[in-house]
Amino acid sequence: MKLRRVNPDKIKVPETRVTARFDEETWRQFQESIRNVGPVSPVICCEVEGELVLVDGLHRLVEAINNKTGNIDVAVIEGDMVDVLTKNLFLDHMRGKTPVSEMVQVIKALWKEYSLDSEQIAAKTGMTRDYVEKLQLISELTPVCLEALDEGRIGVGHAFALTKIKDPVRQEMVLRQQEMYHWAIKDLESYIIDVNKIVKEAEQTPAEAAQRPPVKIRCAYCRDEFDPAEIAFVATCRGCSGVMFASMAQARRELEGQQLQRGEQPEAPK
Repeated sequence: MKLRRVNPDKIKVPETRVTARFDEETWRQFQESIRNVGPVSPVICCEVEGELVLVDGLHRLVEAINNKTGNIDVAVIEGDMVDVLTKNLFLDHMRGKTPVSEMVQVIKALWKEYSLDSEQIAAKTGMTRDYVEKLQLISELTPVCLEALDEGRIGVGHAFALTKIKDPVRQEMVLRQQEMYHWAIKDLESYIIDVNKIVKEAEQTPAEAAQRPPVKIRCAYCRDEFDPAEIAFVATCRGCSGVMFASMAQARRELEGQQLQRGEQPEAPK
């Protein structure tokens, strides 16, 4: 590693990378610190084909450019674009503040563009092979699913479960159901198994369909299995659905009775 004084405008920032996130208060403090004293630690770059390519320190670099700081300290390490991506992923992942969707895109680039397998990526990034392979599969999800992952509406476990659905439209349909019902990972996995089973049955020829066992769907509440006609709504059997609505109606009646006893006018149903 060599330390150089470099014009920040001369540093190339790759389009695919992970970048640490700040909360609003920390970001203001960071900007003020850069304005007052400049970058305290050097940004890190690889020299690739005579060009300095950023590995770590995008926020410091951008603020130095915005504040017209002049030349800044840059730690230059040997390597190529694979090193740029893997070291960027390693450094930012260790801080634990990077959007998973950005990690997914870097993994995808290493896998698709630079032909690294999961074991090689794991060795260069410090991640486990299992986690890398999950991110590889997650990278094939639709942009809508990746956005939900990035925004924290689903986690890596739920996103990985969605990879079991290959049809993009169906992926996003199940995502919406997950966001509505907030299933645990194992319940989402169970629901996806049922969905895929129904789709597979629908695609069978008449001869294959005649030999198949009857389709059963597990109720999310009582956990019994039912014929599809007995499922009232999103893996809920008619019995459990009726119990839920009856319970809601009973609670509403009890609340209205309490309001009348206090001399209050019950609220009209919304």
